[in-house]
Amino acid sequence: MAAYDPEAIPENQRGPATLLPTGLGGLTLAILAIVLPLVATLVVASSGQLFGRDLFAGGGRFARTLAAAAAVFDSRGVASLQVWLAQTFLMAAASVALIVRLMRRHRRDDYKGRFRAWGWMAALLLLTACAGVAPLGRLVGAALADATGVAFGPDGIGWWLAVSTTAFLAVSLWAVVPLHERLATATWLGLALIAWGGAAAGTWLAAGHERAEVAGLAAWSLGAAFALIAMLAAARSVIREVRGQCGRPAKPKAERVKVEKLKPAVRPAEDDEADASAFESEAAADDSDTAYIDGSDHEQRHLSKAERKRLKKLARMNGAAA
Repeated sequence: MAAYDPEAIPENQRGPATLLPTGLGGLTLAILAIVLPLVATLVVASSGQLFGRDLFAGGGRFARTLAAAAAVFDSRGVASLQVWLAQTFLMAAASVALIVRLMRRHRRDDYKGRFRAWGWMAALLLLTACAGVAPLGRLVGAALADATGVAFGPDGIGWWLAVSTTAFLAVSLWAVVPLHERLATATWLGLALIAWGGAAAGTWLAAGHERAEVAGLAAWSLGAAFALIAMLAAARSVIREVRGQCGRPAKPKAERVKVEKLKPAVRPAEDDEADASAFESEAAADDSDTAYIDGSDHEQRHLSKAERKRLKKLARMNGAAA
């Protein structure tokens, strides 16, 4: 198990480390609280494409109210509820990554400052949140296209996709691999990268198509939710490491069978009673004056303690042979 200083315990951290879910039940509730509101928002925003009828279409007395509500759920612009939720998720994910960094920095066997990977992870999540409302991808793509003379994708979006993917993969491997319980974190983080890759592919291949743009924005929002879940899973793993709760791998089945074969067989109660009676009879014989007569000596001497033990052992062996 990894060794940590006492300062790494969440109760000793001056921050929201104690509020993070550490049990499977709490983590499941957190996942539902993240995914369900976002999915509901996406369904309402995409009602026109999904059901063929806009939920906010209509006139009459509440025409202006319906128009304002449609603007809140508008999936074609950056000023919508789903984008706000995605931004909130990314900011929260960056905060959780910083909390993980504070705990990991107290690990005694830290190798060359691996805890710094979580600081880089927080920075990447903040840049992703910024790219959701500001055209950072277009800026980076245009700059690299002008510098290299190669227009990689429309408006250089291919350059942005290559740079961001490489950065996330490098930092993710740097941060996640040292964890003892890394499967959940790697799974959710992989889903986030896949969702963001789908959003970038939709922007690249289906530019100008309304449905593709809506699907791309929905995929980007889901990627933000998956990133927050991945950070919560990583925080849970680190907290379990700090508290020494990480389970040890179970022994293979073949090894367990081998150990069971090596165990001594259970003796019947009847044999135990026979041994007890034999021991009592031997003990009674020890209380009597045991003598040894040498043929060349007319004197009688008592047996020593070691000789009596040897005679008892021979008697038991003879009894077992009989």
